[in-house]
Amino acid sequence: MKFDFLIEKFTGNKTFVIISGIHGDEPAGNKAAEHFKNQKNVYVISNINKTNKRRVDGKDLNRHFDTPDNNDFQDRLLLKIEELNPSVVISLHEDDEVDGVYAYCSPDLEEHIKTCLSDIDIKILKQAHGDETNDGVITNGKQPYKGTLERALRRRNISYCTIETPSKENFEKRVDCLKNIVFNILSTNET
Repeated sequence: MKFDFLIEKFTGNKTFVIISGIHGDEPAGNKAAEHFKNQKNVYVISNINKTNKRRVDGKDLNRHFDTPDNNDFQDRLLLKIEELNPSVVISLHEDDEVDGVYAYCSPDLEEHIKTCLSDIDIKILKQAHGDETNDGVITNGKQPYKGTLERALRRRNISYCTIETPSKENFEKRVDCLKNIVFNILSTNET
């Protein structure tokens, strides 16, 4: 109950969108996102890819936003986000190639996200997939890749943060890590 009260107190009139499960083989985000359902001003879109696989019908759902081959799912998701006009879109992911946490975010959120990552229980990466991080945060690098939700949000001037936890870490620890970071993002007035 105390947690719910704090979220409501801190979010105020801001709207947040939490997205998880774009990749079916990244389940920790779905469990973490469920924790924020029914919170005032927090809209959760979770368990998007209901398989246990990264791809659906051979396509990575997070590589077809704003591309000529995009499908109805990407269009509907972007329209819903635009309709909600959020302060921040938070996307929850897992990375099977790393041993620590990192985040991609829009430049306006860099300092805030660095603070949100500072007290978590999993190592913060200094580098991820060839990009140097700034205390775990990447704002301008090779990623996010073409066709990702993050690139589509950037084109629309919508602030975003994509959190990546290491899928090799214990499941409950990944879930707790994601919940803590999201709570930190929601519970400060800097966003």
